[in-house]
Amino acid sequence: MSTVKTILPDFVIANLYGNNLVVGNDVVGRERPKQIFVDKTVEPLVEKQVENITAAPVKQTASIPEAQETSSVQTSISETPKQWFLGNNGKQIALMVKEESVPYINDKHLQFLSNVLSACKLNLGDIALVNYNNFPLGFEELKTKSNPKIVLAFDLSTKELKLPFTIPLYQVQDYAQCRFLFAPSLSKMEGDHADAKSEKTKLWNSLKTLFGL
Repeated sequence: MSTVKTILPDFVIANLYGNNLVVGNDVVGRERPKQIFVDKTVEPLVEKQVENITAAPVKQTASIPEAQETSSVQTSISETPKQWFLGNNGKQIALMVKEESVPYINDKHLQFLSNVLSACKLNLGDIALVNYNNFPLGFEELKTKSNPKIVLAFDLSTKELKLPFTIPLYQVQDYAQCRFLFAPSLSKMEGDHADAKSEKTKLWNSLKTLFGL
């Protein structure tokens, strides 16, 4: 019998809203020793609005159980770790972004989304924030894993989520017992210039429809 080991990469843990703690990690099969070392830090965010996320290394150890014999090790979306999103999914709202070089989302966009959620009488504990770049889940896979009632997607298309329809940006659409809203990249909403203000206004008007505000 052969033994398959896994290695956990660096990740960011955010302790948000009422100590709801969610850890995201990626698991990749490789030949490694039976023990691994994971560096991680939680810096609690105690203010209502998210101000920053920082990480400093803290050494911990985790044991990896032996797996059954297999000819090869493959990582697929179906093997996505349980805690593959940021948040607590308390109200079954999937908020999807497309961010590079971060596990979930960069600090600036996280604060903006926190403000948006607050305006909608929600917080990060109510949602599952998924970085599509790291977890390219189609809707059926997303439905199996978190059963969202609402999907709010930034910088994504219906094709990327493997949906059988197309809709304009900012239009609320019902499908398969779920409500969908697609919006442009969060980068287009940065700043106070006229174009950014226009996008924010469109987003807010759509969110009022989506959440019945």
